[in-house]
Amino acid sequence: MTSSPQVQDQVVSAARFVADFQGSPMGRMAFAELGGINSKVASQEYIYNDAEGNTRHTKQFGKTDPPTISLKRALDAGGSVKILAWHELARLGKAAARADGTLTVYDASGTQQALYLIENAWLSEVTISSMKAGSSEVAMIECKITCESITGKGK
Repeated sequence: MTSSPQVQDQVVSAARFVADFQGSPMGRMAFAELGGINSKVASQEYIYNDAEGNTRHTKQFGKTDPPTISLKRALDAGGSVKILAWHELARLGKAAARADGTLTVYDASGTQQALYLIENAWLSEVTISSMKAGSSEVAMIECKITCESITGKGK
């Protein structure tokens, strides 16, 4: 019996990330770095005795943490005002802080490599990098977006 070899899909090479949350003050914005997309379901141990009196150890689904996305870009006046405005809505507990959106990953030629649909998201954390007077380093702003769900879509 002959089997054909498995062909691996093309590996994603990213050059640019575009977050599009049109229902938020941030709107559509490009980012230079994706720090990661994280989602977690904890493992809970459950111990019980079966009908024969044997002790059984099983693992069950535990507490879930909401998915988060970390994005970074250079600090600029226009972009940082929009980012901070969206974060302020979440700090105030406003319903308008939640928005659906997408995260699109592009390669160097501008071809879409990946698309993520993001539901019920809000900007949960903002960090502006430290700066030093006279330094030539680019100051960065990091955004952590928390959401209800992330779904990956094909190209």
